[in-house]
Amino acid sequence: MTTRKNKQKASQAVLVLCIAGLLIASGSASIAEVTRNEHQPSPLNRSTTIYVDDDNTAGPWNGTLEYPYQFIQDGIDHAACSDVVYVFNGTYYENIVIPISLELCGEHKDITIIDGGLYGTVVNIYADGVTVTGFTVTRCGTNLNNAGIRLHSSYNTIMENIISDNDNYGIRVLASDNTMYHNNFYDNLYQASDESGGNDWDAGADGGNYWSDYNGTDDDEDGIGDLPYATGTSSSDDYPLIHPYGWVTNQNTSEIFLTIQDAICDGDTLDTHVIFAKNDVYPEHITICKDLLVYGEDYRDTIIDGRGTGDVITVCADNATVQNFDVRNSGSEEQNAGILITADHVYILNSLIHHHFHGLRITDDCEHTLIYRNIIKDNSWNGMTLQPGCTWTKIYENTMSDNFNAGIGVAEASTNYIYHNNFLENRYHAYDDGINVWDDGYPSGGNYWDDYTGVDANGDGIGDTPYDIPQGINQDRYPLMAPYSGEDTTPPVLTVLSPLNGVYLRNLRLFSRILRQHTILLGDLTIEAEATDVGSGIAKVEFYIDDIMNPDFIDTQEPYSWTWEKASLLKHRHTITIIAYDNAGNTDVAMINVLRFL
Repeated sequence: MTTRKNKQKASQAVLVLCIAGLLIASGSASIAEVTRNEHQPSPLNRSTTIYVDDDNTAGPWNGTLEYPYQFIQDGIDHAACSDVVYVFNGTYYENIVIPISLELCGEHKDITIIDGGLYGTVVNIYADGVTVTGFTVTRCGTNLNNAGIRLHSSYNTIMENIISDNDNYGIRVLASDNTMYHNNFYDNLYQASDESGGNDWDAGADGGNYWSDYNGTDDDEDGIGDLPYATGTSSSDDYPLIHPYGWVTNQNTSEIFLTIQDAICDGDTLDTHVIFAKNDVYPEHITICKDLLVYGEDYRDTIIDGRGTGDVITVCADNATVQNFDVRNSGSEEQNAGILITADHVYILNSLIHHHFHGLRITDDCEHTLIYRNIIKDNSWNGMTLQPGCTWTKIYENTMSDNFNAGIGVAEASTNYIYHNNFLENRYHAYDDGINVWDDGYPSGGNYWDDYTGVDANGDGIGDTPYDIPQGINQDRYPLMAPYSGEDTTPPVLTVLSPLNGVYLRNLRLFSRILRQHTILLGDLTIEAEATDVGSGIAKVEFYIDDIMNPDFIDTQEPYSWTWEKASLLKHRHTITIIAYDNAGNTDVAMINVLRFL
């Protein structure tokens, strides 16, 4: 819940708006204009702002910022006409009645909740000129007259609320000349009932409301349904929203948009801004023409659907980033792609790219593209295509699977780096007629190829022979034996360098050909080991003599070694244990039985 510090900030915001009101030339500003994106109360032409906070359970209660009322109804009952009743985040189990003209304003609609407890109407409005904004209104009763919000009067504005899970009407309007827009209606038994007509259910081209049961399409991709949504026998929302209001935002300006493309093209959206889209299906073709981060809530559920036409996303601005989307269904023409890149320093991250002609196409002469942790599958030609002149592309930790032609196709492009990718069930995993690097060296490794037939004799997780890339001279020199997961599950490889078989006289090895099964030590010995790890790298190597509960020495840097100086006069049989740990906690162990004298 909101702290007293946050409430002090709210008070300061009200004071600033009061001063602004004195400086602005006289004129009227509509409530919608003042509170369109922020629900902080505006005192322009208001006599009082009354505060409510369910955290104030002990009192005193006088409606000030310091001592807000605990219940919304108390705030309303102590208000005069044109007052603002400002409600801080919380859950208010009430059935409220509004008998005078005022503005009822919630701090944030997602977490400022009026819960009717499955009894009666949650919000009853009897006065003209009431505004309700910034709430979740939920759980009215089941009586035929009950509703989340019921309007008995006119000239009221209901905007930017969530009206959900009411067991009868989400909203019931019994009078005319009311305005309802930018509300989100979810899963009410009946979403709306306009019984008198003559009400406005939208804000024109700025959109109406979101209705969870709306089944219309959006062929012109403006975020507004092509068909009206019926709200009564003679009324409708003529501009129903395709997405819940507030689903697409500019994180820098806090502005709300109806589509991702609108957010990108808006004049207030500047280079380096962040555009965020919540989980939904966006039937759009997007052109990113600014240096932006455009990202979705979750790549599994934030879907950009090209519906079988054109390129779904075109990135034509340097330094732009696309992240966390399911990008699907481009056109089927030879040039079409899920993501088309025509600029430099473009980043495509953590996305699912599928059912296109080319999953991803990087056009001629693009430089420094980064393709990281994407799943690129089920495309009609290549999963990814690099066209002539592309350089310094880095492609790693992606999965290319079930693409009809190639997982990655490189045509006359060189100086690109491709490693730690998984190639599964493609017709041809790759082709490359340029000069490119297909691995990250040893022990980091290259890519996983499901048709690789080589072996891994030393168990380091890397094939002992290279994987040839068709149509050129390129090779993956260090092919991975298992799919790359991004998590290190492969144990390190530990090799004992000393002692081996034979007699050691103060580190001088003798008679190794004669004593093939025994190791005898005379005097101090430097125990040496080599440890390597293909994934996360070596963290430490521990050395033990007999007791494996407590290491005698821990070495964290190469070369891994320890000089065993202390000998026992009575005990001559010993076990040397060496344990190597990688940074992911995987281990490899070696044990050597020795006889020591002196």
